[in-house]
Amino acid sequence: MTDQSIHKSLLTNAIRVVTKNTPHAQTVAMGVYINVGARDESNKESGLSHFIEHMIFKGTASRDAYQIAKELDSIGGHANAFTAMEYSCFVARFYHSHLYKIIDILSDIFLSSIFDSKEIDRERQVVFQEIKMFEDTPDDYVNYLIGKAFFGDHPLGRSILGTPETIQSFDSKTIQCYFRQRYSPEKLVIALAGKIEHHAVVDRLEKAFGRIPNRNHSIKRERPRIYSKKSVQYRDLEQVHIGLVAEGYALDSPERYPFSVINIILGGNMSSMLFQEIRERNGLAYSIYSSPIMFSDCGMQTIFLSIAPSKVKETLNLLKQTFEKLIQKKISESTLSEAKEYAKATIQLSEESIHNQMIRLGQSELFYKRYLSVEEIIEHIEYVTVSDIQQMAQEILNIDSMAIAFLGPVDESVMNCL
Repeated sequence: MTDQSIHKSLLTNAIRVVTKNTPHAQTVAMGVYINVGARDESNKESGLSHFIEHMIFKGTASRDAYQIAKELDSIGGHANAFTAMEYSCFVARFYHSHLYKIIDILSDIFLSSIFDSKEIDRERQVVFQEIKMFEDTPDDYVNYLIGKAFFGDHPLGRSILGTPETIQSFDSKTIQCYFRQRYSPEKLVIALAGKIEHHAVVDRLEKAFGRIPNRNHSIKRERPRIYSKKSVQYRDLEQVHIGLVAEGYALDSPERYPFSVINIILGGNMSSMLFQEIRERNGLAYSIYSSPIMFSDCGMQTIFLSIAPSKVKETLNLLKQTFEKLIQKKISESTLSEAKEYAKATIQLSEESIHNQMIRLGQSELFYKRYLSVEEIIEHIEYVTVSDIQQMAQEILNIDSMAIAFLGPVDESVMNCL
């Protein structure tokens, strides 16, 4: 069944526009997605996409940074941006009557950002502090360590933030060249959800964004080789922070649906096997969780926990035992049913938010070039069987083939616990 509230159009320069009209809403969420992310950078460019995210609101030919902030605040609008491994996104949320004003501001940013040298020098210091904050946050830093252990020197194994050395090397010419070349229309998706009328929005976007020239710059992404190394980094902390990664599945893989369900069963909520075994029955960790991470050509099943240094061996043994339960014995139909209901409810609850509707709309177009409805996703989740879960557990939950990172008051001898 086709969702009559969803519409898609193509601007004359190949920018894709997707909208979802929600008549009862009084707000609109808008996102400009670019199919360029941290994985598309060379070693010398590492951190450049994220740096552009910082610089994008720092001034255009007609507005300085203060004017951009003032205009957004004066209409109660909220704008932000984020950088991922395979895409970047600039988002805004606002009252529906201010739609054309937001389009004017965002199009000005994409057409006329000047990347002033003084602003670059000032923002460089901000990013340096962000890198230090990242390194001082064990939960975040162990995530970086596990990515490096899993992907090695591939761009997916780097930090999105870059390094102090690469950040120091960026100047106005470098940023402008990268931005103009990479952020071209054929890579852009503009998604809007809320109280909108599709054709009126497209007409306005054509006038605003249709002037961006199409450069047809292609990016060839090299599929990563999986290394699955073991990494130990000593740090004088109270706890040992541990990350484990198993090889997962790509965004377009049919296995992505059982992949999401097995994650819920393994460590995706409070009744999951790992949460119950590690925290509830044995009191070894305050927090333990798992997440499926999917890219265009590969994926990761990640597990993170923080424990006392004296409990490392005991905890790793319990992790192995939990994996073996999923591998050796089929889960019950009731366990599978509960995991499916959790997955379905998570999707349905997210649809209550106009912002989340826009995010899913934009990501669907960016990743799949079409809208994946809630009904379609739920239908695929319902197809997952007990046998699918056991087979997937046998494929991915072998601790010996996982990448593992330890951060805390431990040395290489911690490997003896595996």
